[in-house]
Amino acid sequence: MRFPRHFAAISLLLFHSTAWAEMRVWTNSSGQLIEAEMLGVNVEKRAVKVRLKNGTEFEIPIENLSPPDKAYAREHWAAMQKEAPAGAPSAAGGSTAAIPDAVLKSLPSSIRTRVDPAARQEALRQGGGTPEMEAAVVTSLDLFATTQNPDGSWGRNNKGAMTGFVLQCFLGHGETADSAKYGDAVMKGLMYLINLGGQNPHGIYSASWNTQTGGAGTYEHAIATTAVGEAYLMARLGTKALPGLRESFEKAIHTIIEQQTEKGSWTYGGDTIVYNPKGSYDLSLANWHFQALKVAQETGLKIDGLGPCVKKAVRYIESMQTKEGGFGSTVRDAHYNQWSLSGGAAAGCFLLGGSDSKEARRGVKFITGFLQAEPPDWNKNCNLYSWYGYSNALFLNGGIEWRNFASKVMPQILAAQDPTGSFKHGRPSWPASDAADATYRQALCTLMLERFYR
Repeated sequence: MRFPRHFAAISLLLFHSTAWAEMRVWTNSSGQLIEAEMLGVNVEKRAVKVRLKNGTEFEIPIENLSPPDKAYAREHWAAMQKEAPAGAPSAAGGSTAAIPDAVLKSLPSSIRTRVDPAARQEALRQGGGTPEMEAAVVTSLDLFATTQNPDGSWGRNNKGAMTGFVLQCFLGHGETADSAKYGDAVMKGLMYLINLGGQNPHGIYSASWNTQTGGAGTYEHAIATTAVGEAYLMARLGTKALPGLRESFEKAIHTIIEQQTEKGSWTYGGDTIVYNPKGSYDLSLANWHFQALKVAQETGLKIDGLGPCVKKAVRYIESMQTKEGGFGSTVRDAHYNQWSLSGGAAAGCFLLGGSDSKEARRGVKFITGFLQAEPPDWNKNCNLYSWYGYSNALFLNGGIEWRNFASKVMPQILAAQDPTGSFKHGRPSWPASDAADATYRQALCTLMLERFYR
């Protein structure tokens, strides 16, 4: 592929300083050479912006660069982000200059990071991420914006869960209902969930909310509740009215609290609704509820019963830890076992029990040992449900454990993304952890790529 003579400038982030200017020879994947200085990175177009000696500026697609040039671009771009002068525009998402400091400080640190483009890029750099990962996120969000159903939902089945997942992807990148690019999609998605929850007396975000429809509604509700809660947290950043958002979220959380079992978990198959508070436990289901509870804590809303519910949930997670340090069944062939569920459970310990949780640290040790014995492989053991759980636990743990995981898994996710933004189906080794549905698969991959700052 030839280098283009000129590209129209569509620059979302790019700034230039003579301190960074360095003429060098760039080589594309076909061996063609060009001498130019790097000006920045266009994350949306996944391209490096360069300038020739004669002043001509254009963009080179990252995928066309040689490996050494990709490495140079990554390092040089990170330096640009770190040394950018105050007030300079940054990567996709604009600037937070218009957001009052008091509002930013009122947000949890994870939310502050995702809504500030400069902070987002720095978090990506510090966590071992690359420009390609940020570009892949934007490409995925672009696709989500075009595949939304007319009613505001996403997916063909289990729309409460799919819509919750996709909204988490948008919100994870700092995109709210006020977003210039994605605001309409976010607004429509939120209104879909609010209306969905309003169709039953318990505020459950699922068409399968009653007892005759299986257990999927419990999973849908937890996933969607997390998204609605994050949207409520971030609503203070914008000016658009979100009618019914707080009321819907509060009802959703109250249902989660009321339906918790004595053991501290959640199950399905109740007498009147899909939840069964008289049941025992289900760690796979509970893992999604831990995230919803954490968001509820971060909102600062006075929610009756939230404190005791969280304490019960932590005791439940700790009770599920095995002698090996994992969480779940010690029978490898069991439908839900410690090799597949420990990520979500260890993350739950961190989220609800604190960063110094001994149980979480033991869980991380178990996970890293398992991943060393059976390295993640897209074509051999692509268990995305489990990988997603591992990503949450290992990021919250930090350190070499996270960097090792990210260095092995993120490049495989990037390689699996096609130009449209979707991700090819990998081969799972555990059927329950498969992500055969395209929307579900795209959401899990996007959330993992955002893990550096969400």
